[in-house]
Amino acid sequence: MRPTFSPPPDARVWFALAALLIGAGLLTHFSDGHPNLMLGLNHAAQRLSDTFWSCLTVSGLGWAVLILVSIMGRGDLGARVVLTGFVLGGIVTHTLKPWLSLPRPGAVLDVDLIHFIGNPVINHHSMPSGHALAALCMGTLWVCLIRAHGYPRWMAWLAWAIALGIAASRIAVGAHWPADVLVGGGLGLMVGWVAWRLPFPWPRRNDFAFPWLPVWVEGVGAWAAFTFDEGMPLALVWQWGLGVLAVTSLLWRVQAWWALRTSEPAA
Repeated sequence: MRPTFSPPPDARVWFALAALLIGAGLLTHFSDGHPNLMLGLNHAAQRLSDTFWSCLTVSGLGWAVLILVSIMGRGDLGARVVLTGFVLGGIVTHTLKPWLSLPRPGAVLDVDLIHFIGNPVINHHSMPSGHALAALCMGTLWVCLIRAHGYPRWMAWLAWAIALGIAASRIAVGAHWPADVLVGGGLGLMVGWVAWRLPFPWPRRNDFAFPWLPVWVEGVGAWAAFTFDEGMPLALVWQWGLGVLAVTSLLWRVQAWWALRTSEPAA
């Protein structure tokens, strides 16, 4: 099915929702009950397995987002939008984190009170949560692609559930405050909206205007999946699974591209 290049969500609604999340995050950050909220949510998350939270949090890494959005389309649209979101999100995250230089939970609270999953992350680069930003950006792009391809509506609800789960995983693993996740989520909605809108001026006479782009994007993702140590040993099999998914997709793309080229009549 050929995708339609549908417009992004209504900017007024989308950015109002993003501002609401950011505002809620700032209010939570300055509230006296923030430490207790962090510990309460962190402990409540233990009702689900550490492996579950590990796999979710790995899915919010930049290379994983490249894979999970690019494979959503057989053409190059997914690769276009996710690469744009990757660059914009990286600029936002790596500008705000060192500028704010806020401590993570493990640098403030008694580490014995926090349930850490994987290698504990303790430094002064807490807000915003890069995973939450990436997750909500990915959710936005997923939903836009689902709508563009005419996929079933339930897939959009599943996309949001996964995105919100990835954001929540940062509290579950003990890496981020609730405020970090709220602010990161709001920024992610903004980045996702802009990432969907920006590639539209790109040449798009057909779905394979840039056939090499998804191969490159998924290749980078696969390389990272097989080589990076993300400090989540419980999610290692899932990490490799994402790498296999990326390799399978890019091999399909190369085969389809080659078949298309060899089937073209000679000039």
